Amino acid sequence: MSPTADCNPKPESTPGPAERLAAQLASMLPGAAVVQVRLQGPRTLWPHLGLTAVNDRGHTLRVPRAKALTIARWIIRSFPHAGWAATGHAFDLRTARLHGLEA
Repeated sequence: MSPTADCNPKPESTPGPAERLAAQLASMLPGAAVVQVRLQGPRTLWPHLGLTAVNDRGHTLRVPRAKALTIARWIIRSFPHAGWAATGHAFDLRTARLHGLEA
């Protein structure tokens, strides 16, 4: 081993909160690629959490109500600055990025 092998160690990047959340949700929702969260339900005028899990092919996955509400709350609390009252958002589990949903 050369004496300069450890002179420039590669910086270890620790995953941020979004990456950790994406990894946790990917293990809880096998097969899901994107999780769509909305605060306003399509049929209600009052705040109502909604969650839809979508796979790579765009098909909706079934998520039990208790799990859906828990995951929606986790995502909203992880991104409080996202402006949840205005529109829903999609959290990509592959890239750990939050995107606004188009109307």
